[in-house]
Amino acid sequence: MNRRELLKSGLWTIGGLLPIAGILGFKTKRAPQENQGVYPSLKVLLGSLEIFILSDGIISLPAIQPIFAPMIDKSAVDKELDDLHAPIDKIEAGINIMLVRKGERLILFDAGSGHHFGNNGGRLLKSLETLNIKPEQITDIIITHAHIDHIGGILNEQNKVVFSKADYYIAKKEYDFWMAENPDFSKSKGDRASADFNISFARKTLSMIVEHLHFFDYGQTLFSCIVPELAEGHTEGHTIFDIQSDGKYIKHIVDTFHTSFLVSKPEWGTEWDSDFNKAVETRKIIMEEGAKKKTLFMSCHLSWPGLGYIDKTQENYLWSSYPYSNPVSITI
Repeated sequence: MNRRELLKSGLWTIGGLLPIAGILGFKTKRAPQENQGVYPSLKVLLGSLEIFILSDGIISLPAIQPIFAPMIDKSAVDKELDDLHAPIDKIEAGINIMLVRKGERLILFDAGSGHHFGNNGGRLLKSLETLNIKPEQITDIIITHAHIDHIGGILNEQNKVVFSKADYYIAKKEYDFWMAENPDFSKSKGDRASADFNISFARKTLSMIVEHLHFFDYGQTLFSCIVPELAEGHTEGHTIFDIQSDGKYIKHIVDTFHTSFLVSKPEWGTEWDSDFNKAVETRKIIMEEGAKKKTLFMSCHLSWPGLGYIDKTQENYLWSSYPYSNPVSITI
């Protein structure tokens, strides 16, 4: 089924992220409770900071193109995937969420997908339960960008705010992009229906938390341990972060890379980026700097737990997952 046929059938991509339930196998009805798996968290000790990586579920696509590598010949894509020991007929991506405990503050990066992904997503609250954390105990939520898998968990199915005691933080550039009269998607490879849904969803969600919403500037230090940085392209104000403590840091690169072959082939891109070429440029900058500095990265969508390095070979760059043996705790 090509994109035009998807549009005709009403199964067009939503949220800048994925197609409507049927095409991806997401079910609109919840499965029986025994099928609702809860993924364990991973504790990361970074200096004096206590960080937890939580899972909100997975994104499962039955086809790689055209969402990824939309202009690349399929044979080239298949070869690259085979070289990376990845399946060529489907793609899965995690929904990895970072929680930072700073004194009495519990700081979430994004709120997950909520009820919008059926059984594949919406597991953040259950993951928090494994840490004995209730939604009302979350003090702060940093919004990296306003796509459905990152802000879909802010409101429940009754449009009530889930994290009722939290303050929310977003880059002014990102907020202004979605709230503009006509957000510019002219440089995206995605379709207009997807863009329209993105805009509507972001505006509705952000408007529901406006009284608790705060703007930050790039380079401004938040909570004395988090420094935001512009990484535009995926969205206009897409924000990545340095999390710092006692001379150690993790760079949270959010949605810069959704899959490992965008590290080895950053120019192949994705329809999910609002500015295709700018996103390619951003990837290349982050890759080059990260390889030189041996930066430890955290990614929202690369393989669990989303921790790893970008290494340069003679031919290209490769993602290397962080090596660890203890399944529940890491000390950086």
